[in-house]
Amino acid sequence: MLSLRQVLAAGACVLVLGSAAALPGHAAEADKAAMNAALLGRYFADVNAHDTTALVDVIADAYVQHGAGQGQGRAGMQAAFERYFAMFPDFHMALEDSVVTDDKVVARFLVTATHDRPVQLGPNAPLFQPTGKKLAWEGISIWRVADGKFVEHWDVDDLLAAAQQMRAQPASDATPHQ
Repeated sequence: MLSLRQVLAAGACVLVLGSAAALPGHAAEADKAAMNAALLGRYFADVNAHDTTALVDVIADAYVQHGAGQGQGRAGMQAAFERYFAMFPDFHMALEDSVVTDDKVVARFLVTATHDRPVQLGPNAPLFQPTGKKLAWEGISIWRVADGKFVEHWDVDDLLAAAQQMRAQPASDATPHQ
């Protein structure tokens, strides 16, 4: 479910893109950008619904993933999200900002999740025992779009922030997260 802020932001994008479409030669680019903005919205909705099967409408089968920790192809992304949802049953991504063109989508987002299960952020990474803490970390993703789907992806996620929040701290050293 999109927040009011996301709906208003998408509406503003449509207004801006609509006025760009009035310029000669920009109609096709504006149409593609509007479709790509909708694609981004579907991606976030599917992820937040924990519906990896719906990603078939968003991610191309031959999806190229440039970041570590996620497999290649749509199946690799679906498997990665299944792992995230198993580690964090309340995993949620909030879209904070986006830039959308006719063939690229950039999104800055905030991930929130409760650390109530053991978590290992990658191979050879330490295993963090559950703390019950509500975690939050940021990320930025860049997708290339072709034929109405995400076909290529680059990302940076602040997993150091997530790891620091999962560390058990003695009660005297604990400071509230701001």
